[in-house]
Amino acid sequence: MSAVTLLTEQHLEETLSRYAIGRLVRQWPATNGIENSNYFVAAAGAAGEAEYVLTIVEQPSNAGDAYVAMMDELAASGLPVAAPVRNMQDQAIDDVRGKPAMLQARLPGKHVFNPTTAQVCALARCTARMHQTMAASAIELPDYPRDARWLVERASIASGYIPYADLTLLNSGITQVHTLLNRGDVQNLPRGMVHADLFRDNVLFNEKGLAGVLDFHHASTGFWIYDLAVIANDWCNDARGQLDPGRTLAMLKAYHRIRPLLTEELWYFSNFALYAALTFWLSRLAVALDQRTKGMLRFKNPDEFKSIVEHHMRHSFYIDERLID
Repeated sequence: MSAVTLLTEQHLEETLSRYAIGRLVRQWPATNGIENSNYFVAAAGAAGEAEYVLTIVEQPSNAGDAYVAMMDELAASGLPVAAPVRNMQDQAIDDVRGKPAMLQARLPGKHVFNPTTAQVCALARCTARMHQTMAASAIELPDYPRDARWLVERASIASGYIPYADLTLLNSGITQVHTLLNRGDVQNLPRGMVHADLFRDNVLFNEKGLAGVLDFHHASTGFWIYDLAVIANDWCNDARGQLDPGRTLAMLKAYHRIRPLLTEELWYFSNFALYAALTFWLSRLAVALDQRTKGMLRFKNPDEFKSIVEHHMRHSFYIDERLID
């Protein structure tokens, strides 16, 4: 969903007045958001000027009521994430124009569009630490909602709008993923908190390295290998949707040094890459259909993930576990 809540300077001033961060000096809307509305704001207080991100939540996060506790836990562990700032009533969730909103410190850095292998490895190490941090936490998150049933439901919605060849590809992929997720050995793979949306536009780098991980609104309980599949599909592929073997292996090795991967996770990595590609192809198709019928503002091209699905259906990415150690 691409939704934008328009805020005037007066709206922002009223919102910041509920926080002990000073007065508004600058504001500008973020342009990358798809599901939520984001505004950058600069406030000047006694300690000087600082920049923040105000997020108006258009869709509830997968984590539900556990979202704030999860963000607090990740930030307290030293990971490069921004916990919600409390207002003067010690509330992490505020109200802006009748919608829930959060204020967070703006993390340093920029998005990278042509990441180096070193940057991909840095993200893999950070992901392993996120998994470990939440595994040691008592916080419980709901299950990842994009399961086999979700795939079937979304494919049914899209079936009347896409070419027959695309529908055939989609249904073949869903059948394969359904078989995967119903296997007993797959159900026993390591699980816990997953970010589930580790795309390049949700990660920041600066001259010192990985500076920030953003947008935890898809975070939930899922297979840890799924997060690595999402990373591979966006950070390790080429323009044709094919995984680069060297970069993908480097990413897996970097993760493995922090949280050792099981042999079974490596066996099924290729299948999870297909699973992740299908979920994002279908989610982008849903937004594209909304754009067509409701005149929504912006969406990402679903064909990018159709190409990735096509590649995964034709090629299984074999991983020799001896190359990971």
